[in-house]
Amino acid sequence: MPKGSIILQGFDVLDMTKQIARLNKKQQAVLLSNVENILGRSNPKYNEIRKLILDSTNDFSRTIVSFIFGDINF
Repeated sequence: MPKGSIILQGFDVLDMTKQIARLNKKQQAVLLSNVENILGRSNPKYNEIRKLILDSTNDFSRTIVSFIFGDINF
């Protein structure tokens, strides 16, 4: 086992992935609300920035889940 590794026992992988997804959605909502307050939805860049935020945060969450639990779908 690599130095600094931690063994987690007594947790449900599905519950953990659902919690990560829930926190991701909450973070996305906060970020998008802030962008909307600054730019407004009518700004031509809003949709571009919105897509970038959603894609980036979803990719980051998938990376975290893959790193912790391996290759699972949630």
